[in-house]
Amino acid sequence: MKIFNLTLVAASIALSPQVFADDFKFYGRLDYSITNSDTGTATHKGKQGTIIENNFSRVGIKGKTALSEDWSLFYKVEVGVNGASQANGSNPFSSRPTFLGLKHESIGAIAAGRIDPVFKMSKGFADAFDNYSLKHDRLMPGDKRWGDSIEYKSPKWNKLQMGVSYLIEDNHYSATDPRRDNGNYQLAVTYGDKFFKSGNTYLAAAYSDGIEDIKAYRLVGHVKFGQLKFGTIIQHSELQNPNKPAFESREGEGYIVNATYKLDNLLLKAQYGSDNSGTGKIAHRVYDALGDSAMYVPEVSQWAVGAEYFMSKSFRFHTEIGQFDVKQYSDFDDSIISVGVRYDF
Repeated sequence: MKIFNLTLVAASIALSPQVFADDFKFYGRLDYSITNSDTGTATHKGKQGTIIENNFSRVGIKGKTALSEDWSLFYKVEVGVNGASQANGSNPFSSRPTFLGLKHESIGAIAAGRIDPVFKMSKGFADAFDNYSLKHDRLMPGDKRWGDSIEYKSPKWNKLQMGVSYLIEDNHYSATDPRRDNGNYQLAVTYGDKFFKSGNTYLAAAYSDGIEDIKAYRLVGHVKFGQLKFGTIIQHSELQNPNKPAFESREGEGYIVNATYKLDNLLLKAQYGSDNSGTGKIAHRVYDALGDSAMYVPEVSQWAVGAEYFMSKSFRFHTEIGQFDVKQYSDFDDSIISVGVRYDF
């Protein structure tokens, strides 16, 4: 009963008129696909056959409040919602960005909580298949989100912006874990606007030191010519976790290149990528299955084509077809055929 009463109090505070008087928005996304996978190597949960995939559906609240002429407070509370969860007690909710921050017009913004780090977010929209089973993290790492984070972003100077993410180490590794000696920060510099509202070019360079057990360098380019867009992510990755199989050999380069073309309500897209570092999601699944018996670092390549049809600004159909080839480990090759719907509100 006490817990129930506390819940009612929290809800009444959250829904108070004072909160709604601020710049406040409730938002969400529902995105589900019917996906067929040969081996499950590339699907979100590693399941094969014909499955329903939840493509990171979520609901959230975000807003900002002016504190003075120059200072403002901003916040986000977001959770993942999974209507594809099985009815066996699995949690239909998951953690997503939840943070509180302060912003000064000439100094920049700092926030703390569970935040998408700057290395991850440097990708912008340069991956034409982001959120789906053909996304770039199957090839290369750096797409995870962490709690216990602090993030700083500078103001923009002639379209340039700097960002820093720092991961507090308080409870991530034990005192004897060798990963405690790894770095725990990321740096990024971006140029332009990933939404192309202020220009037709987005560029980024980022560095990750130890977060996600990797050291990595990333370059991103995304350009627009009318209805045609070209995107690329190029990355060097090196595994920093000595507890993983063959960690000293898991280092190399990866990239994706893609093009999209908008024709009225139809968006066409194609992508190719490759990675030989052995640090992406598919490579991890190879090592999870084979362990030290994996004699060679997996080299993973990908091709993908797809389309999105917009019924309205908020609702679209989408389809993706593609294949992953895992050199030296053909049992982990995977072909993906997917048809889905997405609704944003």
